[in-house]
Amino acid sequence: MATKVSTVGDKTSGPTWWRYRYWLLFIVWFAYTIQYLDRVKTTTLIPLIMSSIGLSHADVGNGIFLMMIFYGPAQFVSGILCDKYGAKKVLIFSIIAWSILTAWMAFMNSATEWYIRSAIFGVCVGTEFVPSARLLARWFPPRQRAQAQSILSWAWIVTPAWAPLVATLLVALLGGWRPVFLVVALIGLIPFAMILWFVYDRPEQCKWVNEQELKESYEIELLTGFLTEDNIKYRKISDLKVKEAQVPFSKILHSPGFIPITIVDVASQMTLWGVLTWSATYLKEVFGFSLVAMGAWASVYFIGGALGAFGSSWISDTLLKTRRKPMIMLSFAGTIPFILILALVKPGISPYTLVFILAGAGFFANMSWGPFLSWPADVFSPEVYGKAMGFMQCFGYIGGAFAPLIMSRLIVSTQTGTSYVYAWLFIAICAFTGLTASAMVRDKVAA
Repeated sequence: MATKVSTVGDKTSGPTWWRYRYWLLFIVWFAYTIQYLDRVKTTTLIPLIMSSIGLSHADVGNGIFLMMIFYGPAQFVSGILCDKYGAKKVLIFSIIAWSILTAWMAFMNSATEWYIRSAIFGVCVGTEFVPSARLLARWFPPRQRAQAQSILSWAWIVTPAWAPLVATLLVALLGGWRPVFLVVALIGLIPFAMILWFVYDRPEQCKWVNEQELKESYEIELLTGFLTEDNIKYRKISDLKVKEAQVPFSKILHSPGFIPITIVDVASQMTLWGVLTWSATYLKEVFGFSLVAMGAWASVYFIGGALGAFGSSWISDTLLKTRRKPMIMLSFAGTIPFILILALVKPGISPYTLVFILAGAGFFANMSWGPFLSWPADVFSPEVYGKAMGFMQCFGYIGGAFAPLIMSRLIVSTQTGTSYVYAWLFIAICAFTGLTASAMVRDKVAA
């Protein structure tokens, strides 16, 4: 008979609302935000870097492409390492590598160095996401899992809204772009120390986690009888038990719904990187916004995205009782019309209408993150989350690398201005592909 366990959200779940896993969530979100800052900051400062060391537009594009191409396979490798050696070790390596490579930017003097640094950055810092998401998959029960993953997603959704302002202020304060990279590299010491002292691979390893929280983290394992109350009480979850929960990758690969959820990842990444790369330039070239106005208006998309990501995840965790498929489908279905409107809208549109379009596109396009990032842990096990998510992200980031490149070929300059119609239609096609794939996803609902 399965052991009865109080579910997260029950009034009997503990004496207080606080759980150590919320602190862990803050740490991994903060660490990922700091690491993601480099990408946004570098993009913002590219004009200064180009004029300083003589980079061409092609050099910049090639460097970013190199980073993304190497970043993808690094996700899969880091996932395997996480499952075998623990997410904490991989995350510490990622933070150290990120700080070193960020500092290197301050001393860069040629296009060759830019290429080399971009490739190494992709390989080394591609180890940042999977361990972060795997920690959340292990620590959070299914009824909070998507919400936790959505908060992690704020690192890449919200950071583009504020990082450019910080980067330009630091340049003004420090008198150039090179010191900015040194300052930001030093900031990496903060998440490094937090991970070293406060992050644990498993909740039973942390002395600040009480028995009730431990039961919540292993809720499904207790409900299915895989673990017993004694395992929790005495904090004895043997390596043998962990190995029993392992699923061969061949079985993961052939599981119904895994290839579709991987395509969902690819579609989400292509949409994100396409919008992230070209939205601000679109506002400037089509609507004639100033640099400041361009950044402010582009941020509307990301603010809408933060709300959409968490809202859909809360619905998935609570109202839909851990079903992920409906919110993933709604994400793509809602994205398509807003992207099509962006493709067809003309200069002279009401500012309020433009705000609505940007916010709506951001809201729906980012609804899928929490649900699909939770799916591998729900369907397989948190113990194999690394290799499953690593595989998904590998192809997701390869797709993300090509999206801005493809869009750049579809932007048409004419005598009357610049047209983004075909570029946005391409993103709409990506969203339609994601919608089609999400219809084939199969959920495994928590008991």
